[in-house]
Amino acid sequence: MTQHQMRSRHVFRHGTAAQARSNTDKAAGLVGPAAGAPTARVRLPGTVLCAVLVVLSGAADLLVHTVSCRLLGPADYGTVASLLSLVAALGVPLAAVQTVLAATVVRARERGQAVRPQQLLRRVLILATVLAAVSAPLAWPLGAALRIPVLPLLLADLFLIPSAACAVLWAWAYGSHGLAAVVLPTAAGASVRLAATVLFLHGGHGALGVVAATVLGETVTAVSLLIASRVLGRRAPHSRTVVLRLAPRVATTAVTTMTGLWVLTGIDVVFARRWLPAEESGRYAAAAFLAKALVCAAQVILLFLLDRLASQDAAASGRALGMALAAAGLAGTVATGALTLGGHSLVPLMFGDAYRIGALLGLCLGVAVTLLVALTVLLHYHATNGSAMSGGWTGALAFAVLLLLLPRTPEGVAAALAVAAGLSVARALYDVPRTRRGRHPAAVVPSLPNGTNGPNGPAERAGGGLLHRAADLDVSIVIPYYNPGPALRRHVEDVLRVLDGYGLPYEVVAVSDGCTDGSPRLLDDVTHHRLVRVGYPVNGGKGTAVRTGFSHSRGRWIGFIDADGDVPADLLPTLLDVARIQGADAAIGAKTAQPAALSHRSEIARWVCSHTYRRVTRLLFHLPVHDTQTGIKVFRREALASILPLCREPRFAFDLELLALLQRHGFRRFAVVPVRLRTRFTSTVSFMAVLLMLIDTVQLSLRVSRTRPLLRRPGLPRPTTTAIGPQPVLRTVPETQG
Repeated sequence: MTQHQMRSRHVFRHGTAAQARSNTDKAAGLVGPAAGAPTARVRLPGTVLCAVLVVLSGAADLLVHTVSCRLLGPADYGTVASLLSLVAALGVPLAAVQTVLAATVVRARERGQAVRPQQLLRRVLILATVLAAVSAPLAWPLGAALRIPVLPLLLADLFLIPSAACAVLWAWAYGSHGLAAVVLPTAAGASVRLAATVLFLHGGHGALGVVAATVLGETVTAVSLLIASRVLGRRAPHSRTVVLRLAPRVATTAVTTMTGLWVLTGIDVVFARRWLPAEESGRYAAAAFLAKALVCAAQVILLFLLDRLASQDAAASGRALGMALAAAGLAGTVATGALTLGGHSLVPLMFGDAYRIGALLGLCLGVAVTLLVALTVLLHYHATNGSAMSGGWTGALAFAVLLLLLPRTPEGVAAALAVAAGLSVARALYDVPRTRRGRHPAAVVPSLPNGTNGPNGPAERAGGGLLHRAADLDVSIVIPYYNPGPALRRHVEDVLRVLDGYGLPYEVVAVSDGCTDGSPRLLDDVTHHRLVRVGYPVNGGKGTAVRTGFSHSRGRWIGFIDADGDVPADLLPTLLDVARIQGADAAIGAKTAQPAALSHRSEIARWVCSHTYRRVTRLLFHLPVHDTQTGIKVFRREALASILPLCREPRFAFDLELLALLQRHGFRRFAVVPVRLRTRFTSTVSFMAVLLMLIDTVQLSLRVSRTRPLLRRPGLPRPTTTAIGPQPVLRTVPETQG
C-alpha cells in the first residue's frame, strides 16, 4: 500500500468513526440518540396523551383569567392582569435557563451520557432565594407606578423560588426521559392553580388570592418534578454519568434573549393599564390574554420539537425550525380569523358581556399574536443553539415609539404591538444563519481529521496552511457531499477518470459533510491512489465541507465540483485549461440554460430562484460574473490562500463569498466558462432554503463591505470577465512541465 493510500484510509477512518457507528445503529433499527443512550421516543397513544395534557395545562392558565374576569370585573381584573404579567417576568430568566439546560441534557443523551441535576439544583435555589430577598424592596416603587397593592407584589416575588426548581428539574426530566416525564407534573400544578384561584376569589381575596394560587401551583409542579426525578434517577445507568452544569455566558445570553420576548409579549397590557381608563384597559387586557393564549400553541410545538431543535445535526435542526414555523403560521392564521370574525361574541362568551371588542381590535391582536408565536419558536431556536438574539428588545423599543404615533385607543395599542412583533420576527430570521454557524452551547463537537473540527477550528483557518505549505501537486479537486445517494460513487469515479486523462499530477478530496445515509460506504471499494477521503460526524454545510477539503489540498490549482453529478466531470479540464492559460485567479462555470428550454415544473422553479438570486447578487456585489452558484470552480492557490481565512459562510452562499472576497482584496482575474448541466427532474428548492440563502447574502454583503482590503499587488488589472468556449484548448503549459 502506498503512503498516499495509507493517508487516505487513516483520514477517513478516524474522521467518520462516530458517523459509521450512527449508520450501524440505524441499520439495526435504532432511532434517535446514539447507541447506548436512553431513548426519549414515545408511542402514538403516549404522544396523544401528552398533547392532550399540554393543551389542558395551557387551557388552565386561560381559565384562571376567565374566572378572574367574571368574579372581579374589568377594573379589578386590570390589576390582576398586570400582576400576572409581572409574575411571568420573574419566570422569563428561568424559562430561558430551562430551555438551554434541556438542550444540554438532550445532547448528553445523544452521546450516551446520564446527567445528574442535584448540584445545579441546589445552586439555583440558593441564587433564587437571594434574588427574591434583594428584589423585594422594589415592590413599593413598582406598586406606586402601576397602581398595584404592595402585598400581592411581595407574594409574586416568592414565585421565583419554586420556578427556579421547576426550571432545572423540568429540563433534566425532558432531556433525559422525554415529554412523557414532564406533562403529568405540569398538569398537576396547573390543576392546583386553577382550583386554588376559584377558592381564593370566592373567599374574597381578590388579586392577592390569584397570585397566591399561582405560587402554590408552581410549588406543586416543583414538588412533582422532584419526586419524578427521584424515581426516574434510579433507572439511569451509573456508567458515563456527568454533572449538569450551566456556563454563565450561555445563561446570560439565553436570559437576555428570552427577557426581550417577555417584554414584547406583556408590554401592551402594562401600557394599556397606565394610559387607558380602568375599564377600557381591563377589556383590552381580557382580549389580549385570550389572543395570547395561542402562545401555548408555541409551547406545544416546542415540547414536541425541542429535542430536534437542540440536535447537534445542523440539517436536522434546520428542518425542525421550518416545521415549527409552519405549525406556528397555521395556528396563527386560524386564531386571527376567529378573533376577527367572532371576537365580538367570543370574548364576552369567555369573560362576560362587559368585555366586548370590535373586529379591528380582533384583527390587530390576531396578527400580533401570530407573529409572537413565530418569534417564540425562533427565540427558543436561538437559545438552544447558544446565540444572543435582540429581536424581542428591538420590538419593545419599536412599540414605545409607535405608541407616540398611533392613537391611544385599544386598537392603537394592538396595532403598535403587531408592527413591533413583525419587526422582531424579521430580526430573528435575519439572525438565523449566524446561529446555524455558531456552536451549540453544551455540545461536544467531534474532531475532524488532523484536528479540523469544523466552524471556528483549524479548517476555518485553512488559508494559513495553504500559504505556508508548498504545493507538491498540480491539481486538487474537492468533492463535498451530504447524503447524495448512489450517484456519489459514479461521479467520483468519473472525476478520477477525467483527471487521469488530463495528464497532470492531481488529487481528489472527497469530504463527507456529516452524512447519515451511509453514502461514505459507497467509496469503500474505490481504491484509486489519488483519492483522499475526509469525513466528520456533524453536518456543517457545504461551505464547511469545502473549507475542510481545501485544508487538505496540495495542488497549485484548487477547485471543487458538486457531488450530485449535475455538473459533468468532463468540464474540469476546460476550467483548468482556462485558468492556467489566462493566468486567472478564479475560473468559474456559469450555466447557459434558457427559460425556453425548461419544460419540467421543478426545472422552472429552479431557474426562477436562480434568476432572482443572480439579480440580487449583482445589485449587492457588482461582480463581473452573472452566475456565482454553479457547482464547479477552480482557483489559483495563492489567491485562495489569501482570502480563505476570511470565509465564514457554512452553506450555499459560500460560492458567492469566495468571489466577493477575491474581488474585494484585489484578485480580479475572473474567467467565466459556459457550462450546460445535466437534466434533473427533482428539486430540493424550498421556501425556507431560498429565504435563508437571501438572508445569508444580505449579511455577506454587509460583512464584505466592512472587510479591510489586503495590500494590492502591483500590476493587477481592473476587474474583467473572460468568456471562453466549452472545448479544451491546451493540455499542458510550461509552468507544469519538468
